[in-house]
Amino acid sequence: MNLPATISLCLQNDRVAQRKLYDSYKDNLYTIAVRLTNDIDQANDLLQDTFIEAFKNLAKLKEPLYFHSWIKKILVRKTYYYLNHVKKSVSLESVELSQREKIDVGYIEQAIQALPTKSRTVFVMCEVEGFSHKEIAEAMDITIGTSKSQLNYAKTKLKDMLKPHLH
Repeated sequence: MNLPATISLCLQNDRVAQRKLYDSYKDNLYTIAVRLTNDIDQANDLLQDTFIEAFKNLAKLKEPLYFHSWIKKILVRKTYYYLNHVKKSVSLESVELSQREKIDVGYIEQAIQALPTKSRTVFVMCEVEGFSHKEIAEAMDITIGTSKSQLNYAKTKLKDMLKPHLH
């Protein structure tokens, strides 16, 4: 896909180009939303809201080649707002361990979901999605130092949560 050309067509309200752009990025964005919210329905809503906002503000995008980072930041902002103002935190007590005495991927995912919203968001953005601390700070409207400290906090909490299950 020629991203600049597709974006140019989207700016002209070309529905085919908009669908092409949506189809190209929806899976990655949906995965991020699910990881951050642990809620499939909410992830779908956030995905739709993100694309609506992106298409409304596409003319503000200065460099079409940065579309992926730009739309991920929109999604993260929307998700962060949702997590801070709507959703209640997941209790660690609701986490069930597998019968085996080793950590499985499901438990790790649940441990991540049990982190406080800000540290979970920073952890997923940095460690899973590969955002830099500068990008995280911009997307979440925090300082780079706060991003780094939240990542450190998340790693420490995860280590503490998972430590009893390591052999």
